[in-house]
Amino acid sequence: MTVADVQQWVGVGAMGVWLIATIVVVRTAWSAGRRPPLGILIGSGVGAGLFAAYGGIVDAVADPGPSAALDVPVLHWMVGHRSAPANAVMIQVSDLGGTLGMTVLTALGAAVLLWRRRIPDAVVVLVAGAGAGVLVSGFKNLNARLRPPVATQLVAEQTFALPSGHALTSTVVVGILAVVAAGMIRSTAARLGVGAVAAAVILAIGVSRLYLGVHWLTDVLAGWLLGGAWLALCLTALTAVRTRRAARVPEQAAPAEPGVLS
Repeated sequence: MTVADVQQWVGVGAMGVWLIATIVVVRTAWSAGRRPPLGILIGSGVGAGLFAAYGGIVDAVADPGPSAALDVPVLHWMVGHRSAPANAVMIQVSDLGGTLGMTVLTALGAAVLLWRRRIPDAVVVLVAGAGAGVLVSGFKNLNARLRPPVATQLVAEQTFALPSGHALTSTVVVGILAVVAAGMIRSTAARLGVGAVAAAVILAIGVSRLYLGVHWLTDVLAGWLLGGAWLALCLTALTAVRTRRAARVPEQAAPAEPGVLS
């Protein structure tokens, strides 16, 4: 069994464990006359599902499937549609999603949250950012996939390709800051605006890596999926912390705070 097969089966196993756990938790809650923790169940389910999808991408790369068949055509299309102005823009966008850019964004976001005395939010932001870095390094070395040919690369890259670190880290850092920020906003329109901007930034960073010729399409897809899985788990943990804290406060004194996964 290859490393790709192991990751695929771990993803399938995670979905199975989540399904069984969800059934048990829901039945137990109903038997006790309580509401099941839907936010936690949904968040963990999304995380398991995204990891399973990531495992499918990795397996398609190891045993070439339909999704991996798009790698070469997408790379050729990107190379064939380059221009000097677009090159400059894409390099800047890519730099934003790099280690330095995401580290600075994580630190600034955590600092603002600490200043606002939102300690759990700040801690989760820091843990999410640090965890993203560990995932990038660990899974790149685990998969050990080579990057596209040097001749197609507009910037030099020396590390392995799968998953895209820029795609993974931006999904986690931009995503968690957007969700936390949206939880501090009461306007639905403003929340949707924050989400749209975050999605556009994450998409642009991933596309920039394809445009620069330093990643295959499946690298970027894997980065988004694995990053999304970690993001979902971090948000689930934050939801669990908030739920536990709210349970300690008398119902009449509990503050009306928007939920993380609402």
